[in-house]
Amino acid sequence: MTNELRSLRAALRLGAVALALAFHHPVTATAAPDAGGGGTQLIMLGTNGGPVIRKDRAEPSTLLVVDGTPYLIDCGVGALRRIVEAGINPPNVRTIFITHHHPDHDLDLAGIMASDFFSIGAGESKDRWNIYGPPGTSRFVDAAANYISVPFETFAAEKLAGRDIKSHFIGHDIAGSGLVYQDDKIRVTAMENAHYALMSDKQRERFKSYSYRIQTPHGIIVFTGDTGPSETVAKFAKGADVLVSEVIDLDLILNGGTSGAEQWSKDDQAALREHLEREHLVPSAVAHIAKEADVRSVLLYHFVPGTDEARAAADVADVKAGYSGPVTASHDLARYCVNAGGSGSDRDALSACP
Repeated sequence: MTNELRSLRAALRLGAVALALAFHHPVTATAAPDAGGGGTQLIMLGTNGGPVIRKDRAEPSTLLVVDGTPYLIDCGVGALRRIVEAGINPPNVRTIFITHHHPDHDLDLAGIMASDFFSIGAGESKDRWNIYGPPGTSRFVDAAANYISVPFETFAAEKLAGRDIKSHFIGHDIAGSGLVYQDDKIRVTAMENAHYALMSDKQRERFKSYSYRIQTPHGIIVFTGDTGPSETVAKFAKGADVLVSEVIDLDLILNGGTSGAEQWSKDDQAALREHLEREHLVPSAVAHIAKEADVRSVLLYHFVPGTDEARAAADVADVKAGYSGPVTASHDLARYCVNAGGSGSDRDALSACP
């Protein structure tokens, strides 16, 4: 082996995490620490909803970092690049939660898996990464492993990477609402939301979309994921410190020339409107959930059809019209610190990290 190859393999091993996650039960695990201090942070990796790719915002993806351990919620296109830009070593993100299987929420998983697997190098490793999500997650993870195995065959032949990709990535299908994961830092509960409200009962047996409630030592964060107006989600978010909520601009999508809907037939326009109204959240619907849940703060993301500062400010104002707490419009790579405290605390539940 040349000195160059030895140096490359040494560098790869230094970049990998030494501790492995050994999951013997789908709900309980031991967290693998990343570099960083204490506290809970939300790092907004991607804040633009799909399907249009935009140069200034990646698709929905958020890092939750608890006492130095990172957890990934969704991984839309651009997530891997943003993880690196956030100063996190991608292989250290050992636990991923997917809210639902729409392309803008999970298509970067294959890239993340490829980056993680390359970090192992050619030697034997017991490293494991665990991906939790709705039915189909296990199949999706296996498909992603098959996808990246084709180019990795070349690395394996050159003895620069291993061959057994599937053994390192474990997909966990969440069959229904309830506790789905816990370790020594977080406790995660899933609740089926209203994103698939227009599907038939039979279809919803197969396709599920989840909101997540994550309890940390420093506060409770609820991710709406994509959902329509939902009293169930409002109850699920009750008393949370931070509600991380999607938001869309209905009129701009339908009439602003961003979707091409003006050229659609009346029937297609009506179907699109019904989808947006019943399966997504406009600002007034976000406000209703936040008010009913009595959350301490709201953090907006998943902007559709994309936004600038003026549009983001308008979304904030529209949510505030129906909810009296603090509302923040996020942007890619923004970092927020979560501060524990009950309702009425003089500490802000969410603040920009120093």
